[in-house]
Amino acid sequence: MSGLITRRNERHEISLPAKVRIAISHSRLVKFSKAAGCKDGWVDVDLIDFSVAGIGFITSTFFPRGAMIEIKVADLEEPDTDAELGVLIQCEMRVMRVQMTDRRPAYLIGGAFGTIDEELKEHIESLMARFDGEEGHHA
Repeated sequence: MSGLITRRNERHEISLPAKVRIAISHSRLVKFSKAAGCKDGWVDVDLIDFSVAGIGFITSTFFPRGAMIEIKVADLEEPDTDAELGVLIQCEMRVMRVQMTDRRPAYLIGGAFGTIDEELKEHIESLMARFDGEEGHHA
């Protein structure tokens, strides 16, 4: 074994707006300062990759490794009736990787899906099909 780390799942490089907050189960462990720019606990992030195992996003707010987070990914094509963006996927994840970026003062965060129930599995599969360009699949 060479020690080379390889990904087990295909990742799609994407660019979507999303919101992330500390999950309720960890909200007493992680608190953001006012400088973090949170709105009702949510931080705006840029989703940059997606796979069946997890996601990657860039943010100027630090999220500690091991923290449970909740992510909400907006659907830019299907706004809901409340004049806000619809949601492609919303679920809890665990922060697995935190790395400073060299392009701007920000963090590259890698998150893994936790327990995947049937509903989340369907959303993930639908999004993967959508990113693959397959017709007839909607989140």
